[in-house]
Amino acid sequence: MIRTVPTVSGEAGSSPVTAVFGVAMFLFFLLFASQVLLHLYATSIVTSAAFTTATRVAAEDVGCGPGGTTADQIARDRLGGYGRRAELVVACTIDGEDTVVTIQAPSPARGLSTIGYGLSLDGIERTARVRTEQFQA
Repeated sequence: MIRTVPTVSGEAGSSPVTAVFGVAMFLFFLLFASQVLLHLYATSIVTSAAFTTATRVAAEDVGCGPGGTTADQIARDRLGGYGRRAELVVACTIDGEDTVVTIQAPSPARGLSTIGYGLSLDGIERTARVRTEQFQA
C-alpha cells in the first residue's frame, strides 16, 4: 500500500506581520547585545586605567595633587580619546601604605543606560588600591 503525504496548500500560517515582528525582535536583541559589549569594554578599559594610574602614582614620584604630572593626567592619557571627551572624575589619595585611585566615567552605551535605568548602568566607577613604594637608603 502506498502512503501519500498530505501537502499544505497555499501559504497558510505565514504573514508579513509575523515576519516583521521576528525581524524587529532580532534587531532589538542585536542592539542590546552590542550595547552590553560596549559597556563591558568601557568598564575593562576604566579598570585598567585605574590600576595603571595607581601603580604609577605609588611607584614613581607622581603626586595626587596639582602640579607636574598628576593622577588625572595619567588616567586621561591611558583612556585616550574616551578620556579626553568624557567627564571623568579622578580621585587619588595616599593613606599610609596604600595609594587609592578612583575613576568615575559615564558609560558610552547610551542605549543600555535608558533600558537599565534602575540598574545603574549609566556610569562606571572603578577603584584601584596599590601599596605605596617606599625606597630605603
